[in-house]
Amino acid sequence: MAHRIEVRPEKLTLVSYTVDDVAAVVAEEAARVGLPESVTVQVEVDEVLPSPLTGSTSDLMEGRARLWLSGGELEDPRYRLQLADRQARQVVAIGLLRVADRLGPCADAPPDLQLDDRQRSAWDSWAEGRAGRLGVPAHPTRRRYHFRLAHGFNDVADAVFERLWAADALTWADLEAACDETAAVDTREPPKPRTALQR
Repeated sequence: MAHRIEVRPEKLTLVSYTVDDVAAVVAEEAARVGLPESVTVQVEVDEVLPSPLTGSTSDLMEGRARLWLSGGELEDPRYRLQLADRQARQVVAIGLLRVADRLGPCADAPPDLQLDDRQRSAWDSWAEGRAGRLGVPAHPTRRRYHFRLAHGFNDVADAVFERLWAADALTWADLEAACDETAAVDTREPPKPRTALQR
């Protein structure tokens, strides 16, 4: 038995990669991260949003994994409209790990579009650290920088990032506590909420 993968739209017309290319990556990463095979994975690719318009969400709705990916998340920045295999595997694996978390220790987490920047960056940091240990290409330096943008450029934020990156088992309460820890020492003005790319 294998995961059931559904990709929308049924045909991609603005990019050079195909629905089958996306489905193959998703199937392989779902197996790698240990997502239960009973969970159908629905993927929506918004090919209208090319690089550098990158964004993704991953949720669990009615027992189905739902990934939304901007085309820029899958695209090779050097060769526009072409699939970047390493990058695609990374973003898909991180999304599927967070779906798996929603089946267990993070079942009480809000939907992705309700997460603030601190919560999302903390969760992504934990997920990418685990993905790297599973053999998915990981970029700790880049992830640390994005974490600092959300949590602050200070020693506390760096220490929290290292804990999250190295952690194997956390709960949603643990992630919220990590965000509270960095917020307590972040002296910057609160950032304005960003407009979601997902329409």
